[in-house]
Amino acid sequence: MRQKILLPLLIISAFALSLNCQTGATDEKTPPCKYISFADAEKILGSRVELVANSWTFTKDVSRFDCHYRVIAKDTASEQAINLFFILEESSTENFAEQIYADIWQSNKNRSGIETLSGIGDEAYAHSDKPNFHFVLARKGKFTVRLKVNKAVEMTSLEELKAFLKKIVEEI
Repeated sequence: MRQKILLPLLIISAFALSLNCQTGATDEKTPPCKYISFADAEKILGSRVELVANSWTFTKDVSRFDCHYRVIAKDTASEQAINLFFILEESSTENFAEQIYADIWQSNKNRSGIETLSGIGDEAYAHSDKPNFHFVLARKGKFTVRLKVNKAVEMTSLEELKAFLKKIVEEI
């Protein structure tokens, strides 16, 4: 009787975990994010990283993949953590993705440090306020991709962030 109860619970638990894909990963033995590897994150952040979380969420209008890497050692000057956040969204329609992009663009377009990026998807831009952050956003069809580096110190690279954005947008 006990086996009849435990086996279905085990199967349901494994299935639920595979749908959510959340992890508190801290080393390369843990499966990396599907779209951004340890090597990609380390190239952007300029140092060894740990995987903090990766997850999928699904709503009626958007399937969203989130990933968060953190530099293992804090920034020595500020004593703050250096983080890389990655979001890939697939909207139900291209119009919905256009609206997501437009809303973010409208809230940032008049700030200093904005750079429109040509040749990346249907529309893209970068926004940097070094030493605080680097941010890039692109839309291609019904997909939007966002990457943000929080605590944009000397070792982090806006150019690598833009190069990775171009690469991932070409792949979707």
